[in-house]
Amino acid sequence: MPAAPTRVDWFRILDDLKREGYGLREIAHFTHIPRTNLHRYRCGAEPMYSNGDRLIGFWAQVTEKNRDDVPMVNPYSYRA
Repeated sequence: MPAAPTRVDWFRILDDLKREGYGLREIAHFTHIPRTNLHRYRCGAEPMYSNGDRLIGFWAQVTEKNRDDVPMVNPYSYRA
């Protein structure tokens, strides 16, 4: 049986950064990603590769985790 497809959980990445004290304004400042884009990612949009890579890099730096530990989600699972 093939493994369930997964993708980066952008909502959780932004939530982790919020817990570390970074609002969308600060994240936008440090990553050079517009706040409107960050808001879209929070709502389920997929970023372009370069923006996603920068956001993961910032998340890894702030949380002191490895980039390989990025939160993943099955896009077909239900979240309330």
